[in-house]
Amino acid sequence: MEVHALTETEREQMLEQAFSKMKIERKHLSQEELEKEIIDYLGKKQACSLATCGKDGVPRISVVDYVNDGLTIYIFSEGGDKFKKLKENNTVAIGIGTSAQTFRSVRGINLWGIAEVFTEDTPEFAHGMKLFSHIINYKGYGEGNGYPYSNAKRNAEDDPGYSHEDDILSQQ
Repeated sequence: MEVHALTETEREQMLEQAFSKMKIERKHLSQEELEKEIIDYLGKKQACSLATCGKDGVPRISVVDYVNDGLTIYIFSEGGDKFKKLKENNTVAIGIGTSAQTFRSVRGINLWGIAEVFTEDTPEFAHGMKLFSHIINYKGYGEGNGYPYSNAKRNAEDDPGYSHEDDILSQQ
């Protein structure tokens, strides 16, 4: 069986035909309009899935909490396998979306790129913690109030390979 890769023109024609048959108007946004739409959608805080893949080649997908600062996405995590895989390969994919079980209701964003893991000694970590304050009951991180979430300490005791320094991830 021969596989035919669609050209961009063929793809666009197929999409126009499909949308036309469903009587759905396709938007053709400028870069600025698209970025505004993405930032607006990210602000709705839908479910987020983070996909990683370590050197073993086995993919992992995790549902995670996120916040955004413009087009930069911050993910808060208690560590675990996803961060072990990130140390081996920092290429990630993120899917954020919703559906009411109809083709017309599907909305979402799929992103891929290079992730950065921030540690407690970086300004980015402190910024991420402030962005997550409404989620993790954050009270003045960096002002002598201790580590702002207790589950990390519990997990550090349960998992000897766990490191709480790898808890904030940014993907832009």
